[in-house]
Amino acid sequence: MLDIRNPMVWLLGASILAALGLLARGHFSPEAQARRRREKSNRPIISRKRGPTVRLAVKADKSKRDRKG
Repeated sequence: MLDIRNPMVWLLGASILAALGLLARGHFSPEAQARRRREKSNRPIISRKRGPTVRLAVKADKSKRDRKG
């Protein structure tokens, strides 16, 4: 097992926590979130669906502005 009195264990643990903190900070920063949002919205849309497009037969009522009378 690990000897928690060994300073090398503490040094290694602290360095791992610092690295994880830096990675998390870069991932959750507002700039990174904006970059991911831009990349997501600019991706090409790929649809692998081979079936026909579904069209629903819906009768939409006209609004009061479009009605004559």
